[in-house]
Order: sequence, then structure tokens, then C-alpha cells
Amino acid sequence: MTPPSDITIEVVDDDKDLRNTLVMVLRAQGFKVRAHHSGTAYLSAERSMGLRLMLLDVRMPFMSGLKLHAEIRRTGDLVPVIFMSGESFPHEVSDDPEPDAVAFLEKPFRTQQLMQAIDLAVQSFKA
Repeated sequence: MTPPSDITIEVVDDDKDLRNTLVMVLRAQGFKVRAHHSGTAYLSAERSMGLRLMLLDVRMPFMSGLKLHAEIRRTGDLVPVIFMSGESFPHEVSDDPEPDAVAFLEKPFRTQQLMQAIDLAVQSFKA
């Protein structure tokens, strides 16, 4: 199993409180975490190196999570993505032209659900 300290989790969510909570929980689990308040902020940031995965909010202003997902795939970035939303449903994500998300978390979700989704993403590193 890949140690959490070898993995960077990119959190992209416009909800500041949730973003901060996710950062705190994930760091407590031993992960490196980078938080972004929007899709544009993520795209503007320097790309992290090494193993990484993304927690991506589906509905955000200006650039939705689905649009960001399409853009990062267009550039050849194959980072494993876990979609999250309190207002969307899994079938909306499956309507994405490139439905390769590792998991869909409906907000609010429990830490155990989050960690199970992350475990799935980590397994994709070995594929």
C-alpha cells in the first residue's frame, strides 16, 4: 500500500469551510494536501509532482467541476478524480463526456466514506 505521505490530494471546492475541513482531516491522515477555491485557481497553480488525486466539487461558479475535469483530461492529465457534490447526482457525473471518476461523494459525507473513495483512487495508481 502506498503510504499517505507519498500522495498529494488536490482539493478543489468553492466552499471555504468544507475545503478547510477536508485539508485538516486529510493532513491528520498523513496526506499532503493542496487546496484550491476554484477550477481556475487549480489551473493557475503549479502542478504538483508525484502521486496525486483530486477531490473535485461538481458545482462551482465560473468553471464547474465537470468543465475542469474535461480541461485537465484535454491536457493529458490523468489524475484520479473523486467528485463531490451536495446538489448533483451520480448520473450527472456519468453524463460527463469522459466519465472516468473514481467515485462520487454526496455531501455531506462521513470521513469513512471519504477514506474508502481515496483507497479506490490509490488502487488506480497500481493499474
